[in-house]
Amino acid sequence: MICSKKFLLLGLVAIFVTKLNAQQEPIFTHYMQSPISINPAITGTIRNLNIDLLSRLQWVGLEGAPKSFSLSAHTPWAAKKIGVGVNIMSDNTWPISNTHISGSYAYRLRLNDEITLSMGIKGGFTYYSASLTSLHIINPDDPEFQHNERKFYPNIGVGFYMYSQKFFAGISMPRLIQTAFDRQFDKNLRRPLYLMGGYNLDITEQWVFMPSALAGAMVGVPMSVDVTAKFLYQGRFFFGTHYRIGDALGLFFDMKINKELAVGYAFDYSLNKLSKINSGTHELMVSYVLTPKWKF
Repeated sequence: MICSKKFLLLGLVAIFVTKLNAQQEPIFTHYMQSPISINPAITGTIRNLNIDLLSRLQWVGLEGAPKSFSLSAHTPWAAKKIGVGVNIMSDNTWPISNTHISGSYAYRLRLNDEITLSMGIKGGFTYYSASLTSLHIINPDDPEFQHNERKFYPNIGVGFYMYSQKFFAGISMPRLIQTAFDRQFDKNLRRPLYLMGGYNLDITEQWVFMPSALAGAMVGVPMSVDVTAKFLYQGRFFFGTHYRIGDALGLFFDMKINKELAVGYAFDYSLNKLSKINSGTHELMVSYVLTPKWKF
């Protein structure tokens, strides 16, 4: 198949970024604060209306490095048997920018007194933008690079999530529809599969150990695995470390300001060759839990 010069250049950029991140979805250190973007089955599994804001600056000091932003809200509904939510996510890696907007729906089934199974689906679209005119090319008069790309692509995703007070486990495919851009290079490249799991272990009355892991797999790139060791102190302070195998090591600290508001910060240090040309990755989190006036 013959690709245009424009698609070839953008493809090289996209594949380069993909291999560095080993996944297509922007993944946050605080990924469990914006879980419905990865797994729609988590929609509404937490009591009340949850509003989460995440901002991530990756590889600070490296020009054109990824910048990601996520705003999500989800709530249980109809006697807590279903959940509804919405997510807006922006992922910008020069010269390519993607804005994802989606709505999610989940249905929950009680397996026994302790364990619940949730099944979810999401649908939405991606606004894709490529700033071709900002590229420095050998022939600046090349007509292929005289205008910027602007396109809308639809998307659907599915997921399953099992949980209790002590553990959680999930599997999801948040991006099932291929775009024309994807098909120019690899028909299997952009269908990531995610596996997640975690456990809550009471150490004392004041301390809880909360290990968790997230794995992302796609054809054509190495598997990405995030392992997190989190501690909860006095039901208010969260802190710990996480390791993205072969890529980054990080620390985080979160705090509940009150029953409704929580804030957090995470820092990642690159373990690959990029560590020499950047000063790390910074991430901020704000979470608000609202008890709505409507009846669940």
